[in-house]
Order: sequence, then C-alpha cells, then structure tokens
Amino acid sequence: MNARLAQCSISMDNAGLRKLSKQMTKTAAMPLVFLSTAAFGLSSAQAAVSVVENVTIYQGLASVTRALPITGSGEQTVVFSCLSPQIDKESLSVQAMDSARVGEISIEELTGEQAAQCQYQGDAKVQTQQNTLANINAELEAARLAKAYLQNLTKATQVNTDSTIANNARDIESQATSINQRILEIQQRQARAQDALNQLMAGSATSTFNNVTQVSVRTASRTPSTLKLHYQVSGAGWEPAYQARLNTNSEQLSITASAIIAQQTGENWTNVPVTLSTVNPNQSTTGQLPYVQRLSLYEENQDAKVRRESPMMDAAPVMMAETAYTKGAAAPMAPLPNFTVSSQNKNGIIEYRLPQLVSIPSDGRRVRTVIGEQSGSSKLWIRSTPSVETAAYWYASAPFLTPDWVDGSLQLYRDDNYVGQSRYSYQMLKEQGIGFGSDSNMMVKELTNEDKQGEKGVLNRTQTLTTTNAYQFTNQHNRGVRLQVLGSEPISRDDSLKVTVTHTPPVTERDWNDNQGIVAWEFDLGSKQSKVIRSTSQISYPANKLLSGN
Repeated sequence: MNARLAQCSISMDNAGLRKLSKQMTKTAAMPLVFLSTAAFGLSSAQAAVSVVENVTIYQGLASVTRALPITGSGEQTVVFSCLSPQIDKESLSVQAMDSARVGEISIEELTGEQAAQCQYQGDAKVQTQQNTLANINAELEAARLAKAYLQNLTKATQVNTDSTIANNARDIESQATSINQRILEIQQRQARAQDALNQLMAGSATSTFNNVTQVSVRTASRTPSTLKLHYQVSGAGWEPAYQARLNTNSEQLSITASAIIAQQTGENWTNVPVTLSTVNPNQSTTGQLPYVQRLSLYEENQDAKVRRESPMMDAAPVMMAETAYTKGAAAPMAPLPNFTVSSQNKNGIIEYRLPQLVSIPSDGRRVRTVIGEQSGSSKLWIRSTPSVETAAYWYASAPFLTPDWVDGSLQLYRDDNYVGQSRYSYQMLKEQGIGFGSDSNMMVKELTNEDKQGEKGVLNRTQTLTTTNAYQFTNQHNRGVRLQVLGSEPISRDDSLKVTVTHTPPVTERDWNDNQGIVAWEFDLGSKQSKVIRSTSQISYPANKLLSGN
C-alpha cells in the first residue's frame, strides 16, 4: 500500500509540480503583507499614509498641508510618519474636521531602520520593483519547498523494497531535474530584479537624510473624520524663467513664462497640487526708522564714523538641476488635460496655481512648468550708442508686458535663432524695450572725435573746451529700418560753468526716458542709405579753476 502511494506520488508530472509550486507561492507570500504592515509597530490607523493636500512653494521654503483619516470612534492616536527632518516645529498646527477633538501633539525624530523605510516611500517605480522582487522571492521559496518535498518523499519510499522504486527512478530524476532548472531560472530572475531595484534606488528621487520627523496627535471622535497637519519646511524654492521669441518679418513677439521648481526637503511630493508664491519669507518684514544725527563739538577734530544697520540680504537661491517632462498616451477620446495656470494678485503677492498634479522629488532636480504666455504685435527698431560702442542692436517693444511677472532670467530668440540671455525686469523692459542681439547689417563708423582747448578774455579769463563727435550709419539691409541713436550732453552743476551744445540734425528727444543728459535721434533709414550725426559741445569756465567731470 505504501509503495503504491509512493508510486502515485513519485509519478507526479511537471504540471502537478507547477500547481504545487503555485500553491506554496501563495502560502509563502502571505507573511510578507503582515511584515510590511507591522514594520513600524503601529496600529492600522497609525500605519495609514498621509495625503498631501496642498504645497505652497516660496523662496527657500514651502508650506505643506497633509490629511490623515480618523477611522472608528473613541480615543486614538493618529500618527503622521515619514515627514521631513527640516520641518519648522514652531509652524506646526493641527486642524480637526467635523466634530473631532484634538488633544496633545507629540513631535519626535526617528533614525535608523524607520528612517530607511521612509526613504523610498512614494516612489512608484521603487515600490513596483520591490513588489516584483517579493513575488520572485516567494516563487523561489515555493520551488525550494517542492524540492524538499520530493527529497523527503524519495527517502520515505527507500524504506520499502518494492520493485516499483527502480521503475520510477527515471521519473524521480526527471522531476528533480525540472525543479532544479526552475530554481535556477527563478534565481536568475531574482538577480536581475535585485539589480534593477539597486539601480532604481541609486538614482531614485529620494531623501538623503538619515532621520525623519514623526508627529503623533491624540484625537477623540464619535464618527470617522479627517485630521489635517499644516507645517513649513525649508529646502524648497522656485524661480521664474522667460523665453522671448521675435519674428523680424512679421514683427510678432511672444514671451513664455516658466517656473523652475526644486526641493530638497527630505519629502518626495508625488502627484500633489502645487501653488507658487512670489513672496520671499526670508526678507525683512518691517521698514527701518530714519537715521537721526546727534551732533556735538570737540576741542580737537576727530573723524566720526556713522554706522547704519544694513538691511537683511535676500536668501541664496535654491540650486536646481533641470529635468524633462514626458507625455503619456491619452486614452481614446479622452479629453486632454488643461495645463493653463491661474494667477491671483493679492495686493502685490502673486500666486500661481498649477492645474495639474505635480511630482517633485527631493533630490534637487528641476521641474519646469509653464505659468503664462503673452504674444502680440511689436514695434521694431535698431539702436546704437556710438560714443560707447560702434555697433547696433535689434530692439522690440512689448506693450503686453505685465507687472505680475517677477524678475527672472530671459532667453532671447530672433527669427528662431538663440541670440543670448538677458534679464526680465518689467520696469526696465517697458521703458527701454527688449534687446535681441547685435545687427551686423547696420554699419557704424566714427568720423570725428576731437577736443580743442583755449583761453579768451583779458581781465576775466575763461577756459573753453570744444568737443566734436560725428558718426555715420549705413543700412545694409534689403529693407528700410527704424534707427535710434543715443547720445549725451554735458550737465553743468556750477553757475560759473557754461555749456553749449549743437546737434546736427536736431535731436528728437532730450532727457530720454527721464534720464537727464541723454538725447536721442530717431529716423527711418532706407535700404543701402547712410546718415551722419554730428554733435559739438562747448564748455566755458573760469581759467583759475579746474574742470572736474562726474
């Protein structure tokens, strides 16, 4: 009877072994769920992962709101785990929804194993690979159990002397070979999965901190509710970046405003709603009082040094490294997401609310998103300041510029060519226009640059200084252009110093853009045409005095 049972068991085919292996795989995988839940040693309510409801990013820090459900009724302790070690503990506040009550709040820092378990929380790729590796490990354990079962069964049948053992030796060998091959194949998959996990962890968007903050809140509620935790955390920031594109043929100008976001708070923000604020919380919040001089007389002359308290410097910008977005394929007939950013001006504080959920890892990489676009017709001209540089530059007006956009870097493209980088400053660009690089087709030549000095008068002798400058501008374009030339006139700050200036042709504007002493000529210059501008200034002052500039 035992021999027949052994023969029946030994004659199990490969399909049976695979079925047995699958059953053992399920059994082997069951304890893993318990281990992952019990890793923190918390109750089910405490082990729940808090959800980030909103992140507002400033310069140098962020304000975070997290929510955690309160399940059941009665008194319990709710734990917000895996929080940044850089939390400003004084900024913590807890808000209970509905009729829930809040008791004492405990804040502690955890290190070691608990911090390591938090390190990759929220990284979907790492979690997926960890699950894959866990399944392979369970499958390998099941195969090893099947091998041990076969080995034990073989030993049991060797006690009998039934002749059927010899007849089934080949079946035993075949099944053992199949199990060994399966174990080898699973071990190879295990090695590949472990390598893939190691690579993900090596380049994962994770915290490099060795500790985490945990906030425990004592609550009481008769019905399920929600608990919200608000706090500020340092190590986050954003900066604006602009791109201006000019088409000199159609005279169309477009400006795109982007926000470059990065954070190294120790928390990975995955698919969270983000608001960007132009406030810099590190700047001074109060104005200074005027300085009052306190005068006294000394018998001997002494040098008095007045020390004034200098204003607080702005915090250093967050260093960031850029990353690229990839677009996933949309489901058939599904509506496309709306990426239009809404902005709100709150008495000088601009808030940009991103419409899509954003993932910002805590490794300092740069996440870039468009926050605004402006475009329209522009007025073009070519500007030259020949007394400083015998060159000319393209300029464009931007009547649609908005003061809501804060200062930032400005990349410039003219006719689809990158021509350089400038600075976006609303006031400056509104007054002077946007420069789009040098124009090699406008030739600027200096004709005259001479100074003459002399004296006149017998009793009241005066010194005279006469300066003459002349420049020629030649348009090499195949079309006419608008040319603007900037020059200057000496300014007298002494009643005994007389200044006389003659311009040919007459200037179009004096004190250009409210800049005293700067003059401007503006005229249309046809293709292949030239224009000469000449300025002569005469300065007269008493011969017994020296002339000092600036």
